[in-house]
Amino acid sequence: MRHAIIAATLASALFAAPVSGAPAKVAYAPGAAADVKPSSPPQRLERLFLQITAANLRFQQEASRLADARSNNPSVKDLANTLATRQQAMQPELVRLLHARGMALPIMTSRQVKVLRQLGKLQGARFDQLYVEEVVLRSHRDDIANYEKLANEAQDPVLKAWVERQLPTLRFQLAKAGKALPNASLRGQRAV
Repeated sequence: MRHAIIAATLASALFAAPVSGAPAKVAYAPGAAADVKPSSPPQRLERLFLQITAANLRFQQEASRLADARSNNPSVKDLANTLATRQQAMQPELVRLLHARGMALPIMTSRQVKVLRQLGKLQGARFDQLYVEEVVLRSHRDDIANYEKLANEAQDPVLKAWVERQLPTLRFQLAKAGKALPNASLRGQRAV
């Protein structure tokens, strides 16, 4: 009986006429697509930046969890905890920025998934080396380049302000990574 009442209530709500008496406008995909305006180049850049940043954040979170569990180096563990703290602080803001544009959290890239799989198989010094080189050094260098580019080209003042607040922290963490594992290098550094 209770389910019948709920179903009847939902059905009446779905099929009720609009309160104003005007017919409801139904937008189907082809019709809705015709109303969509193309994004400007700065808007496309902002969306791409948010996709890359969110994927990098997920990658760094997962890798930092692994580092906390698998590393024996106190400096690397401290670095992982610092990254995890930053990620927890910035994730709600990043999610709001994504949702304001109708975007969902993206998945990680295949390179990021590959690095996580490699990290999952390693321990000790080899783990520390790969974690610092790939997750911290490479990822942060890429992030800094992307953040700097967006800071110069963004039109959205909220996004621009958020990026400018994040840059000093990224630079600090990059410097801290160099001290955590001084012999870490960036093998096969790619252009950003």
